[in-house]
Amino acid sequence: MKKLISLLLQAILILTLSFSLLKATQPNVVVIVADDLGYADMSFLPQAPADIKKFGTPGIDRLAKTGTYFANGYSTSSICSPSRAGLITGRYQQRWGNYSYGQGGLDPSELTIPEALNDMGYATSKIGKTHMNGGPKTYPPTLHGFEEAFGYQGGTWDYIRLSEKDVEAYNNKEGGNKRGHQVVGPLLKVVGRGNKIDKGEYVSYENRLTTDIFTEEAISFIERQTNERPFYLHLSHLAVHQPTYIVNEKWAKKVGARYVPWDRNAKKWSYPYWEPSEEKSTVFHQRWGHMGEIDPHGRRCYLANLLALDDGINRVLDALKEKGILENTLVFFISDNGGTATTFADNTPLRGSKYMYSEGGIRIPFIVSMPGTLPQGEFNTQALVSTMDIFPTILDLIGKPSPSNLDGKSILPILKGEKKTQHEWLAWAKSRTEWVIRKGKWKLSNNNGWNKYNYAKFNENGDVERGDPVTYPNGLQLFNLEDDIGETVNLAHEYPNLIENLKEIQSSWAAEMADPIKSKDKYASRNKK
Repeated sequence: MKKLISLLLQAILILTLSFSLLKATQPNVVVIVADDLGYADMSFLPQAPADIKKFGTPGIDRLAKTGTYFANGYSTSSICSPSRAGLITGRYQQRWGNYSYGQGGLDPSELTIPEALNDMGYATSKIGKTHMNGGPKTYPPTLHGFEEAFGYQGGTWDYIRLSEKDVEAYNNKEGGNKRGHQVVGPLLKVVGRGNKIDKGEYVSYENRLTTDIFTEEAISFIERQTNERPFYLHLSHLAVHQPTYIVNEKWAKKVGARYVPWDRNAKKWSYPYWEPSEEKSTVFHQRWGHMGEIDPHGRRCYLANLLALDDGINRVLDALKEKGILENTLVFFISDNGGTATTFADNTPLRGSKYMYSEGGIRIPFIVSMPGTLPQGEFNTQALVSTMDIFPTILDLIGKPSPSNLDGKSILPILKGEKKTQHEWLAWAKSRTEWVIRKGKWKLSNNNGWNKYNYAKFNENGDVERGDPVTYPNGLQLFNLEDDIGETVNLAHEYPNLIENLKEIQSSWAAEMADPIKSKDKYASRNKK
């Protein structure tokens, strides 16, 4: 009897150790999201501009060297909030009526990456920006399935005004507890899951940069993990989103950007820092953030924030390496949408920028890295990949089947050389009447009332000057992106049969999408597919 008990205990011990080993060897996942990063603004790229080549982006370049860069990587929208909903669900966000700002948010019935991974035993953390406006699952990220979260809610936050006194000054000028385009104040730290918050607190910072703070929080999360559970970390930076005219002294000096700290005698920030006692933030931001006036050092300020972001990426990779888990960690690096003209991002050789459904608005930096497991130093120019593919790729690597309703597809077969093509076609829509279809080398777009967008030019010293506004024509436009990546020649009149085929694809796709919605009570009544 004693021998039988001993054998049973040994078997239990072996099974326990095997289970622990299985959990320990499951891959970790880190998704790093830059905000509004220019398509050309990475120094490993041949089209990188001179200033990027000069200062370098060693952190991003390190990821490219140890992974695969997809030249045809896309977000699901040309603006922040909808694209983030597509990323976290692996689905076209238009399926539940999310086409633009304030439309649909995140549908409560949609399965998210952290929810799926939590059910598989993963520790999950969201750090940085959360912009999932609309609907009952807006904020905090614990509503999206994360076990812990740290950061802020909304499209824009101040890089350095992160204390209670900043909120007080802001509200005094804005006339009560109203927060406009430029938001200030402490960052929220939450622990819990779903509607249950075990712990929540606002953390104030003085003279700190959000990019550094988010990096440190990410490293802390990595260092706290044990072999008991694999982890999923979603690191979503504010950089290089507006207000990039706010800079950190270290990086401003590195790139030669103006940096004038608080003037105690004048009792105000020197140009162009916003001071609540002088004017409303919305007025200030419209002038300096949307090119009402031209900041000659605007591009350099963008670079200062980009270098801070890049340094943070390097530090996160160092933390993974020092913990001995870099080769067991799948890392994605993306931008949420295209670079912004008003921050002076560079989208060469693409046409247009954020907000537009030109290539400059939807094609993004896209890198996948897992050294030792996946190919290194690859430059893929063939496959059409989407941020929707991140969810199924993670599940594929873990060895789990993807939900049948995902629009994304695993990238692993592409990375392993088992196939060359990913999506036969991809679709985008800003509304029911404004849409894009890309199939192979062909792109068909139907625009409706594009606005004019201000663009900058740079003199021989690298200073910003006002450029000519850019407009987009209405109606159908057909481009051969293989020969004309800059979308300069409309071929719509030459290929009527091709246009009909692409319009049929778009019509079938649109029939599966819900109408745009603007309130949470429409979720139950609409027909989601």
